[in-house]
Amino acid sequence: MAKAIRQINKSSPNPEEVQKESLANLLQAISANQDALMMTLDIIKGLHEMGVLEAAKSMLEQSEDIGAIAMKQANQPGVHNIIKNGMAAIQFAGSIHPEQLQAVLNGLNLGFERMLDVVQTGEQKGLFKLASSLREKEVLVSLTTLTEFLHGMGEAFKQENNKVHE
Repeated sequence: MAKAIRQINKSSPNPEEVQKESLANLLQAISANQDALMMTLDIIKGLHEMGVLEAAKSMLEQSEDIGAIAMKQANQPGVHNIIKNGMAAIQFAGSIHPEQLQAVLNGLNLGFERMLDVVQTGEQKGLFKLASSLREKEVLVSLTTLTEFLHGMGEAFKQENNKVHE
């Protein structure tokens, strides 16, 4: 009959063997990624030559002081308003359909071009010519659009005013 196993010998790896294996794995990874590593080293060299690395190191060394200054500045009332305004602007931009915004921006661009032409040429229209231009389709569309814009803006102001007085 076979003898019962009473003792289990655990073999722990030799630290030198572990180190050799780690170095072999590292060398293999370096050779496999040589181009990427060389590019990374070039980037780091450029950052060092520009002084960016030194500045980053100094910032890390003074991180507590910099953090305290940043927090002090972030607690200013103006910064709170900037953050709130930025969020409102992002929400507004997200609510506009891209096609609609593109149409408005194209109209602004063409309007600016025509306005600059008038400024450069010094052309001036008389009152009769200005009044007759109100019959032109493009001018009527723009005036109607502007009027509806003003109505919408007035409604928003009225709603906001009602919220304040409630």
